[in-house]
Amino acid sequence: MAQTGTPLVRDGYLYLPDGGRIRLGSAAWFDWLETAQLFSYQAANSYRLTVRQEKRRHGTYWYAYCKQARKLHNAYAGRSTALTAARLAQLAEQLWQKGKG
Repeated sequence: MAQTGTPLVRDGYLYLPDGGRIRLGSAAWFDWLETAQLFSYQAANSYRLTVRQEKRRHGTYWYAYCKQARKLHNAYAGRSTALTAARLAQLAEQLWQKGKG
């Protein structure tokens, strides 16, 4: 479950804690990603994951995390330019499948 105040992506929009919203894939979305550190993503099937920006040796990348049956699963999400609605849905499915196995 997302922490209070964590931005949430659901139904094609980013919902900000201040009540604002941004459409995924828009210029505002990609601008927001450049300054953000994390957000929560809720898939159509109510599956939820946390997406975090992490600094690594060769740059800054996004990683998706979710916990199932007391085990933490993760997946590489990519750079900010790769975080589209389709990519987030794909990550949710990938992590859901990982948790089933």
